[in-house]
Amino acid sequence: MTSEPRHIRLQPEIHQQVELLARALGITTSETIAHLLHLYAQPAPETPAPTNTHIPVYAIYQRSRIEGKFDRSTGALHIPTGPGAGQYKTPSGAARAVITSLRPQVSPIRTGWTFWRLAETGAYLAVLRGTTAATPRR
Repeated sequence: MTSEPRHIRLQPEIHQQVELLARALGITTSETIAHLLHLYAQPAPETPAPTNTHIPVYAIYQRSRIEGKFDRSTGALHIPTGPGAGQYKTPSGAARAVITSLRPQVSPIRTGWTFWRLAETGAYLAVLRGTTAATPRR
């Protein structure tokens, strides 16, 4: 049983966008809409929970490497030993403790998100910002 094609009215801007997408995909506009509807009907992939909530981090300040663990679930940072050793509610609090410990005459105001780096990649801790339970998404 073959059905007659039905037509829908689109605003000119929307029609141009569908045509542009169709050209990019190398298919017809009808196939493009079918493809988009198929994608829309798929269940959203579940985001896997982080397997490790304690991420090894480090900072280098005054030629000293300070090791720590960042807790993704709370946003806290723990420095087990060395300058500034202790548990801090935020990466910035931990950064201030390290600076105060190594150079008490310097203002300790720093953002911990760019003071600390991920031990695995060397990237700033800021790449994880917004992924903690304690840090709201913007």
